[in-house]
Amino acid sequence: MDYVEKQLEKIKKFLKNSSLKKALGFYIIIAIFLCGLCYYATYLFCEGWKNVIMSAEGVTDYVVIYKDNEGYIADTVNLPESIKNKMYFLEVLESLSVLVYASIAIVMVSHMYYKNKLREPLEILKKEMEAMGRDDLSLDCRYLSGDEMGDICEAFNRMRLQLIDNRKNVWKLVKDQRELNAAFAHDIRTPLTVMKGYTQILRKFQPGGQISEEKLFEMLSLIENQVDRLEEFSGTMKEINTFEDLELKREKSTAGELLSQIEKLLFGMEASGISARLNCEEGYEGEEIFLDNRAALEVAENLISNALRYAREKIQVQIQLENGKLFLYIKDDGAGFDKRALLNAKKPYFTTEKGHFGIGLTICKLLCEKHGGTLEMTNGIHGGGIVCASFFIL
Repeated sequence: MDYVEKQLEKIKKFLKNSSLKKALGFYIIIAIFLCGLCYYATYLFCEGWKNVIMSAEGVTDYVVIYKDNEGYIADTVNLPESIKNKMYFLEVLESLSVLVYASIAIVMVSHMYYKNKLREPLEILKKEMEAMGRDDLSLDCRYLSGDEMGDICEAFNRMRLQLIDNRKNVWKLVKDQRELNAAFAHDIRTPLTVMKGYTQILRKFQPGGQISEEKLFEMLSLIENQVDRLEEFSGTMKEINTFEDLELKREKSTAGELLSQIEKLLFGMEASGISARLNCEEGYEGEEIFLDNRAALEVAENLISNALRYAREKIQVQIQLENGKLFLYIKDDGAGFDKRALLNAKKPYFTTEKGHFGIGLTICKLLCEKHGGTLEMTNGIHGGGIVCASFFIL
């Protein structure tokens, strides 16, 4: 019995992996063979009964009853009418059995072919199309078979996976565009804040003549620099598709030059009433650094702007060079970071305030990483938040 089951299992496997054409041919051959077998059995059955009927009547010499061209029954012996009817019935039964068996074979072949080769893959494809109609691409439509239906299901599954990839790409493009728009809106805010600070200083002190002409031109020059930065940033944002595409322009400079730019930045931001102090260890001013000053200044602007928002009275900015890296520390005397902020502040769109995009620290982190550095956040021992941005400068 085990041998028969194994052979049947092999036949099922063969039929499942055979092409539709081969499988149909196999079913037809089996059907023809069974039809012939059944017809032969019917023929033997009818002939046997004929012999039984004739033997019962004592007839040994007879011919088969048939209808000639004129519609008469020809017979070589004088048989009783009852025997003629029985013989005729057996002849008709033998003739009609071919049509009956052929009809049964057609029905059985159609049923078995549909059941074993078409039903399952068609149901899989139907469910997949219904799922796609509901915008559901999670249904796997693979059909493990070596025939054409298996290939069609596999093609549908590849199409499904491609649609998933396309959807992810579309969402990524939307997300990137959103981040790009948020980054643009965020980064034009800081230069505008600096320009506003200088404008407030000029409005406050210039009417009384408290600002010298030299200082006035210096402040106007700084405002013009901020305008140039806005124009440059606007042009850059037009050329990139995502903020990650932003390329650094590393140039040689000195720590003193960066220090001077940050100092001017602090001066423009101090109009908020918060005291800002810049510290740098002696001897660092002449150290050569190799980095994108614009990107480093953008990080400084973002971090200082955040510190000014949360500080109570003062912020402290410190620059340190160590092991080929430049470290920029910004400390405020505010409430510091809560656990949620420490965990999520560098993620896009995280914010604890209305009216802010929550993209600033994400931009800072990205610019630091593009310089081979990091962005770290912690709380001070005596309170307040501390942010450290590092840049590889060699």
